[in-house]
This record gives sequence, C-alpha cells and structure tokens, in this order.
Amino acid sequence: MKMGTLTVFCDVVETKSFTRTAKKHAVTQSAVSQQLSAMETALGGPLVKRGRHKFQLTPAGEVCHRYCLEITRLAGEMGKRMQQARDASGGLIELAACYSVGLHQLPPVLDRFRRDFPKVEVRVRYEHIDRVHEMVLADEVQLGLVAYPRRLPGLAVDPFRHERLMLVCHPRHPLAARPAIKMRDLKEQTFVAWKEIRSSPLFKGMPQNLRHYFEPVHEFSEVEMVKRVVEMDGGIAILPEVLVREEVADRRLAAVPFEGGGYTEPLAVIQRCRRTLSPAMKNFIQALKQPVPVAG
Repeated sequence: MKMGTLTVFCDVVETKSFTRTAKKHAVTQSAVSQQLSAMETALGGPLVKRGRHKFQLTPAGEVCHRYCLEITRLAGEMGKRMQQARDASGGLIELAACYSVGLHQLPPVLDRFRRDFPKVEVRVRYEHIDRVHEMVLADEVQLGLVAYPRRLPGLAVDPFRHERLMLVCHPRHPLAARPAIKMRDLKEQTFVAWKEIRSSPLFKGMPQNLRHYFEPVHEFSEVEMVKRVVEMDGGIAILPEVLVREEVADRRLAAVPFEGGGYTEPLAVIQRCRRTLSPAMKNFIQALKQPVPVAG
C-alpha cells in the first residue's frame, strides 16, 4: 500500500466524509472509495461499515486506523529529520591550503564536494605550509590542508592520504630510463630541493652517510619553481607523484619510482584542538578521505 492511501484512510476517519476527503486531496469521491476498497482487499476484510447510518469503523478498521496514524506520523517525522539533515549540511567552511595541496590534490575533492553539498560555501585561501599552521592556530580559518603536518601544541592532525614520492628528472636524463631508483644511484647528482621534502619520512629515516647526496644546488619553498628548474635540466628532484602527473604526461618531466616504493608524502587536515566540527566540516573531512579518481 502506498503512503498516500494510508493518509486518505486517516482523513476519511477524521472527517467521517468521503466527500470532504476527496475535496481535500483534489480527487473524486469515487477515487477515495476505490482506495479504501483496495485497502480492504489487501487487508482481507472491511474497514468501514457502509450504509446510510452514521460513519463507523469496523473493529478491524479501528486497529488499522491506529497503525495508519502511527505510520503516517513516523513518515512525517522521518521527512522532517531528513530535511533537518539536509539543512545541517549547509553552511560555510573557511579553510587554508598549502600551495601543493591546494593546486593539485584539493580541486577534484572540492568539485565532488560541491556537487554533493551545494548548500555549503567553501572559501579557500592558499598559503605556505607554515603559514597555514599559523592561521589555524590563530583561528583565522576553521581547517587547514597541508603536506608534512607539524605536531604543534593546540593543533589536532588528521591524516587523510599519502602520496608516493618519485625521483623527478628531465626526460633525457640518464636516470629517466631506469625502472626504479636506489639511493646509491643519486650519488654525484645535482639536486634541486623542495624545502618541504626535508620533513618527509624519506629524509628523516635516511642514514647519515647518505645525506650528503642531497645537499641542494637550489632550494625552493614552492614546488612549481622546483619543477621549472628540473624541466630546464638544471638537476633532479624528489617530489610527490601527483604533483608532476601533468608534466610527465606532456613529457616535460620524467618520474621514476624508488625501489621498494615505500617513500610517501603525508597529507593531513589540521584544526584547533577541541574545535566543535559542524556537519558541513565533518562531511568535508570525510570527502577528503575518499579515493580520488585519476584524470585521463
């Protein structure tokens, strides 16, 4: 039975009139009578005593009426709660993202989130990683998106992804033809550094006798500058794979995995400790943790 049929039955009982019920639902009296007959057929017995005397329910009709009232009440409550949930998913999210995450990892997540939660307004500010941490701690923004999060007092860190680190070089560089790279292959290479790589597990876990391989000729706080120098064959770099996909696809750069493939870049969403997250913020953090399809 359809919910509309149960509602019509309840209205018939309330008004004690097929005519008034038909008018309320903008249907004919015959249509109301047919819906009631369909209910009686489905339930196996009469619900209303028919005749010229006063409107009266049968004993089965009284039982049915009680249950129909409860069913329609629950359906109305469910609809109200669902609307409240939809309304709660609206609001404003103010976040800061470091340049690498904001330019590469965030856009597909943001596109999907805005489709799923069109009532939520997301405002994004792009800053250096240290500045993102400062803004979150100063409560200038609600959330921060960073690579290599700092463990600072008053800051909660929630990792949401790891990106594979690759050796990045010019396509004509001798290392570009290797299927995989070992650390010793980097001896006597010209190294161009992204400053944040020094915070990576790769460097923190590197034996002391290998660290001199990675003394940079150039070091930049912005990854785009590193890529441009490597494109000009000015050296090699170690960068997250996701940050060079476009250049590798265009054959402006080559990316070679490390043997074993265990080196990664951690990404995290940061917030002030004990911050109460709105439903919109919780939904956004959940969206960050969902797999992101690789374009092309």
